[in-house]
Amino acid sequence: MSESGLGQFLDAIDKLPAFNGIAFRGLAAGEVEPPPLGVVTGVLAASRDARVASENFTAGRLLVLLNRTGRDVSMFAERPADAEIVVRPGSVWHRLTEFETPGIAAPLLVLEELDVADVTASPTEWGDTLAELTARVTRAVQQSLAAAPNEIGSPGKFVGPWPAQVAERR
Repeated sequence: MSESGLGQFLDAIDKLPAFNGIAFRGLAAGEVEPPPLGVVTGVLAASRDARVASENFTAGRLLVLLNRTGRDVSMFAERPADAEIVVRPGSVWHRLTEFETPGIAAPLLVLEELDVADVTASPTEWGDTLAELTARVTRAVQQSLAAAPNEIGSPGKFVGPWPAQVAERR
């Protein structure tokens, strides 16, 4: 996508309401894990469905994304069932926790998008405690594990690197 095309795309999705919920992205085997605190340097595709995001649980790692400013573009996507969420460049993320869940080989890595401008509404989908968040994510992953495998429409769209510049806390 050209720089002007990327700008037009970001301007267009800015008109959509912010998605402040839970999404997933697969991290390919061998990819560098997200830094403890980082700024995303590109547009990333995520999904509200762990099966889609991990290409039927074949990804090396499953990232759990606690979004504040992502955009739900599923209603405009070629494959609405992919439940696509766009993670925006410039968003700031930190590693919140890791935990294990039955059926997934590697621990799930939870990343929280920080509200650096202090302007987003408090997310309700995450729960009020870390235990509640863990239970909700585990339930969502177990539902995806129980579902039939998906046709992978665009291999690598939801599984790949997490391009981020390391940021420092001030």
